[in-house]
Amino acid sequence: MFMLLFHYFRCKSNNFVKIALERVSIKFSDTQLKYVVTILFLLLVGSAVFFSCAKWHDPAPTNDPRLTNPYCNDPAAVNYNWGFPGKPDNSICFYPSSLFLGQYMLYDSMYRDTLFLGADSFMINISGTDTSHTRILLSGYCPGYNISLTALPGYQATVDTVVGDTATATSGQIYPCGGATRDTLNGIISRDRLDSPTVLHISFSVTMDTSGIVTHNGTAKKM
Repeated sequence: MFMLLFHYFRCKSNNFVKIALERVSIKFSDTQLKYVVTILFLLLVGSAVFFSCAKWHDPAPTNDPRLTNPYCNDPAAVNYNWGFPGKPDNSICFYPSSLFLGQYMLYDSMYRDTLFLGADSFMINISGTDTSHTRILLSGYCPGYNISLTALPGYQATVDTVVGDTATATSGQIYPCGGATRDTLNGIISRDRLDSPTVLHISFSVTMDTSGIVTHNGTAKKM
């Protein structure tokens, strides 16, 4: 396409330039005239390209709010990497133990299999430790005795196993409030993620030394 335009322009320009040169009494042969036209055409195209090429300027930087959004960068935290990408800020981290800390009113129901044994309500307290983001202690459930649990990022805390193991029926912790020295307790405490952040659900099983398993299902409301 360019060559066609070039030959067209050169043919037209030959006549135009020839007439113009005749008027100013300048004589060129046809060969010389072709060179003159070609040079004029190249100068015209070069000038057009030169003046049409503006200098490149970098665009102004944009502020992406995602790059300044603070997020927790501690893998031990519950909210690890929430809000990523952004700016690491561990001051906004919260840890598994903090999900459960506080004083609660527990409403407890007791069952043996499907047989309802009774209900009770009393105050309990859950505290943490200065050396761990996961270890918590439950007091008030068995007066004078603390139940140790491990809090998990998934909004659950499990009773620590200090006697027996997962292969035995009596694994868990010694539970002296059952009336026998060999009773063991195990189970979990869970917390709602969104619906009821101030309510805990407690599900414990006490393996009695002499009378089977008693299940405790309760709801604890934060005071």
